[in-house]
Amino acid sequence: MMKDKRVARWGGILILLAFTAGCSRSPEFKKDQDFYKGDDGYYGKGPTSTDRVEAMGQPKKKVMVFAFWNDTPVRAPTLGAFGADEMKRGLSVSQRLIVPKDLSTMLTTEDFVSGEKVKVAQLIREGRRLGVAVVIIGRITKVVFRQRGDEIGIFRQKQSLASTDVEMKIFDVAAGREVASLGRSGESTANASVALEQENLESQDFRNEMAKLALRNAVGALIPDVIRTIEKMVWQGRIAKLNGTKVYVNAGKSSGLVAGDILKVLSAGDDVYDPKTGAYLGRAPGQLKGTLEVLDFIGTDGAVSEVHTGGNFQEGDVVQLY
Repeated sequence: MMKDKRVARWGGILILLAFTAGCSRSPEFKKDQDFYKGDDGYYGKGPTSTDRVEAMGQPKKKVMVFAFWNDTPVRAPTLGAFGADEMKRGLSVSQRLIVPKDLSTMLTTEDFVSGEKVKVAQLIREGRRLGVAVVIIGRITKVVFRQRGDEIGIFRQKQSLASTDVEMKIFDVAAGREVASLGRSGESTANASVALEQENLESQDFRNEMAKLALRNAVGALIPDVIRTIEKMVWQGRIAKLNGTKVYVNAGKSSGLVAGDILKVLSAGDDVYDPKTGAYLGRAPGQLKGTLEVLDFIGTDGAVSEVHTGGNFQEGDVVQLY
């Protein structure tokens, strides 16, 4: 009887252990599940290796920055041009965008603004004429100048301060729309020891220099955001010329194209306007025509390609990375 009870007890323990072992996950099974955790299936939507490589190798976009609009009472004729030059310099130094030096235009930000609205259609047309992918306009909305320090004594310590507020808008020329509106403030300070009235810290030239330094700091703070915004945009180029089996593209090695790249070709698309107000809404995407393969490069930033698939290509057709 005692022996039967011991057999029954051990039998129950063995059954319990077997059940527990069957329900627990082996280390190999857990590793396998962790590997696929968060995956959306065989054709998952998560980032892939090709996505990461493609993001790293996106061609550089060409950018035009128009002279800023000094929308303040401060008399500083060169302040707007200075702000645009600072933005161009910062974007060029990053080496992640192309700011062509040979582009010239008499137009400034103020020419594209009416009241509080931007003349988007006119701005986009100018961007297409200049052959750039992105246009940037800027407005200086406020300039403040102050001084503080000792008022008594032969040698007086004075501190001069300047602050500027600047707003910028970024437009995608291909899509014909605004993609970002950014704003920053910048400050500058200067300390000096003034002997009697020998130095005039309130001169117009001094105030202008202080305002420029403040504007430089404001623009410098904007540059990282501007670069991130532009790099999120889809890169586009255009067919510049067709010659027999060769198709020439207006982007090449400087832009970041690589021999062997496959480019899809789309028609230019149509500008769309609101039928009631006449307001410019943007550009509709074109129809896919086929693909090109990059073979070689010409000039400072051009590429030679050949037809890979499709046909009926025309000068002005849009090209994108496949």
